[in-house]
Amino acid sequence: MSGTTDTNWRSYGPIDDGTTVDAANWQAPLDPENWDDLVKCSNCTGLTISGLTIPASREDSLDCVRGSNYTVENCTIGGSVTVKGAINGFTLYGSCVSGTIELGQYDNYWTIKGRAPTRNVSILDCTSPDGSPIRVKVWDAEMPFVRHSNVTITKVPKVIWWPYFLFRRLTNPKAV
Repeated sequence: MSGTTDTNWRSYGPIDDGTTVDAANWQAPLDPENWDDLVKCSNCTGLTISGLTIPASREDSLDCVRGSNYTVENCTIGGSVTVKGAINGFTLYGSCVSGTIELGQYDNYWTIKGRAPTRNVSILDCTSPDGSPIRVKVWDAEMPFVRHSNVTITKVPKVIWWPYFLFRRLTNPKAV
């Protein structure tokens, strides 16, 4: 958040071939608290993440920006999930989430002129470790479709997120 480059455990993208990341080709670090994001996905189409146990890290267990048609299934996610960058299609299925799910949060590709919101997000058959509601924050995003999942949704009004995004854009030297 300070303008420095994130340190990610594993980064994927751009991918446009239906790649699957599963336990056979991903292992959590021994020191997850020393990493910003453990699974960072950027500009992927058709990426599936399946059967992983992703512990909490400094920022996000799973951070996806740009792209379409992501599927995250049967995972145990110890921290937060961020889906942003006008992603079109993200399904979280059969997973256990400990942290907050952030939809449409600020990213370095946001522009003052705007773009499509993050959209077509589904949260299906998901739980939290203790059965309490999974917290979902909706920023510059459409409301998610939720099925058989106990969630609490907070919609951040545009009058709040737009000035915040503008401030971040104007103070971020990495913004494109």
